[in-house]
Amino acid sequence: MTSPKSTLHDIPGGEALIGWFGCVPRFHDAELLEITFSGKGAGLLRIQAWNVTDEVDAKGYLVPDKHATATLTLDGVTAIHCIDFDMMPAIIFDLEITQVEENYRIQWSASYGVAGFIIAKHVRINLAPGKPD
Repeated sequence: MTSPKSTLHDIPGGEALIGWFGCVPRFHDAELLEITFSGKGAGLLRIQAWNVTDEVDAKGYLVPDKHATATLTLDGVTAIHCIDFDMMPAIIFDLEITQVEENYRIQWSASYGVAGFIIAKHVRINLAPGKPD
């Protein structure tokens, strides 16, 4: 399956993320495990994500596969807007990374917990296949 052109293709580590999941992930139902910011314009989002298959387990639930932790490292953070920040970990409904002029905008809505957006000059993605410890 070919992924449509996405900002992820231009971000270091984005191609590996797309390759692992086989598409541009929207992170639906992924867990936002950590949000960290420093006073020097640096930040981090750590997300546990997976693909959902068409397979159903004995209890009738869809079976997930391709578990991975995606860590988005942010530099040059210029704006942060979060609501329900005290509700962690959060369940992401939808996450999108777009380019706005010379910056990146990471915006997500939540099914539960913190939602918002961050604007940063640089984004890197580190992918760790498997479930977190």
